[in-house]
Amino acid sequence: MRTWQLNSFNIDELVLKDRVTPKIVNKNDVLIQMKSASLNFRDLIMIDGGYGATGGNIPFIPISDGSGIIEDVGKDVSNFKKGDIVIIPFFKEWESGDINENTYLSALGGKEDGVMQEYMIYPENKLVKAPNKWSCNEAATLPCAALTAWRTIVTEGGVNNKSIVLVQGLGGVSIFAIQIAKLFNAKVIATTSSNERVELAKNIGADYVINYNEDKEWWKKVLEITQKKGVDIIVEVGGAETLEQSIKCSKVGALIGIIGVLSGGIANLPIGRVIYKASRLIGITCGNKDELKDMVKKINESNMRPLIDSAFSFENLPNALKYMKMGKHLGKIVIDFEKV
Repeated sequence: MRTWQLNSFNIDELVLKDRVTPKIVNKNDVLIQMKSASLNFRDLIMIDGGYGATGGNIPFIPISDGSGIIEDVGKDVSNFKKGDIVIIPFFKEWESGDINENTYLSALGGKEDGVMQEYMIYPENKLVKAPNKWSCNEAATLPCAALTAWRTIVTEGGVNNKSIVLVQGLGGVSIFAIQIAKLFNAKVIATTSSNERVELAKNIGADYVINYNEDKEWWKKVLEITQKKGVDIIVEVGGAETLEQSIKCSKVGALIGIIGVLSGGIANLPIGRVIYKASRLIGITCGNKDELKDMVKKINESNMRPLIDSAFSFENLPNALKYMKMGKHLGKIVIDFEKV
């Protein structure tokens, strides 16, 4: 079978390698023919060696997110059958509850080989069925970005139809955050960089959109929209230049899920305001398998579909990564293993 292997920490050190196709040995395992992968900026950081000791050991198979079709099953497999589309969870060993050091190190595409291989053997209890009627390309978008948004908004934020959710930008997590918040009929305020993207955010589902290049102190606009009440849940992806504004426009007791550091990793924290507001700041590192199952169940009750920017062939993985690095995409970049 074909695989991609990283021989040194550089995109240009990705090489195609042939490996022996794995076979089922354990009675509860399934053989998955991988059909699709989707990219996250985390993959670029991993390939560049940016995770240090917590990253992968050269050589390894990259990319964390993927889906495929079950081709064969062990004799005791009961939850899946041949032909099922399945999702490979981001963390191999995070079944439920909160993350710990051991589960953190089981993320795919690093210390655990990733999904850029044509076949994978997996225990049935570590897989999740794809949403009904979703393609493999669509299903592959869920393990990291979507589940990060879900854990922020649902698990930690306790979203409901009275919630007001603030989403920053239109990156992968943020787009899913808008869609997931709307699954619960929450109100969504989004910030973005241009009037063109204002319309895109509204099309995705945002109720109110603020152009942060026109409203530099966008927190004031958020308070205006919410009649000075503030928001319940914030998907904080900006970091240094946005965290203080997020705190200013949050309600007392609001959940601020810290996900990204797009404007820098060191922020000035207004400690007094955090104490006064009883702000709940929590770092979000994706989510667990049970949450992935819950998210799929909720998706199945809706007409939600992921926004896919583009699809590259298996052979074009390096070009897909370079395209992502340019930052011009809107929605997920997928690797379609069957694309010519």
